[in-house]
Formats: sequence, C-alpha cells, structure tokens
Amino acid sequence: MKLALLLTFSVFACGAIVALGAGDAGDFEPTQMLDGPHGIALPTPAESPEERVQRCQAALAAAQKRAEEAEGLFNEGILARVEVEARYMQVVKAGKELADATVIVAAARADAARKSFDAHEDTQADLDAANAGLKAAKDAAIAASAAWEKSQLDAASLDLQRKRKLYSEGVCSLRELEIAEDRMVLLSGTLPK
Repeated sequence: MKLALLLTFSVFACGAIVALGAGDAGDFEPTQMLDGPHGIALPTPAESPEERVQRCQAALAAAQKRAEEAEGLFNEGILARVEVEARYMQVVKAGKELADATVIVAAARADAARKSFDAHEDTQADLDAANAGLKAAKDAAIAASAAWEKSQLDAASLDLQRKRKLYSEGVCSLRELEIAEDRMVLLSGTLPK
C-alpha cells in the first residue's frame, strides 16, 4: 500500500516537473543574491557599460517571458497568485536596472561629447544631443525607480492584508503579522488601517 502511494506521488511529481518545464518556471535567479547593498545589481569587473545594458535587456525580456508563463500556469492552477505577483515585480526590477544601466551609458556618451567639443572635434549640436540623451535617460531612470518603489509598497500592502486575514483565521502567527507590518512601515512610513 505504501509502495503504491509512493509510486503515485512520484509519477505526479514527475508530471509536475514536466509541466513546469525542467529549468524554466522553478528556477531562481542567482544574480538577485549578488545585488549590492541598495538592491542595485553590481556589474562584473570585466563588464563594460554597454555589455551591462545588453545583459539588462536580456534579463528584462526573460523576466517578461517568465511573468507571462506564470500567468498561464496560474490559470491552470499550477502556481499561486503570490508567485505570479513576484514574477511581475521582477519585471519592474529588471526595468529599473535597465534604466540605471542606460544612464551610465548616456553619461559616458555625454562626457565623451563634452571632451570632443572642448577639443573642437564635435559641434554644439552633438553636445546638445548627448546632453538631451542623458536627460532622457535620467528621467526614465527616475520613472523606473518610482515604479519599483510603488510595486514594493503595493506588494507590502497586499502581504499585510493577507497576513491580517490569515491571523484572524488563526493560520498565521503574530510574529509573521508583525514582520509584515514592520515592512509596510519601513516602506511607507505609516501603517494602513
């Protein structure tokens, strides 16, 4: 009897692994664990700013693909809503990292244009174009940072609502509720009612 139950569970687990796609939906991103102290991905020493932009573009595309796949898996009942939300947060985070990397490249181009202008190799129009590109990149980075902060705040608010409901039903501990409240206070400065 135990052997039959074990075999049934093994077949079910193998089917779930195949349904998720080996190496797709369940993978974690080790680069997240190597982020800097403020959540900014640090470039590898041999990585140029342009290579970092390309890496961030690829990471954004991959995060978007994983989020879309997660939505389908949620609709099939394989993934929880929380996992889908986490994957969409990764899309916002990847967008922020791409915007930050683009600012670095635009700043380098503006600096090179300034030096060329000072050496009388470029025109004022070239310098103005480089400075306009830098301003646009900075504006995009500010918008991406605001979107990241808003998504973190929204996620903390949802988590707090869920923890309160679970605590009222006796499923969640008081400590878990306090952690959710502390996170909300840390991100927003206030605790919603």
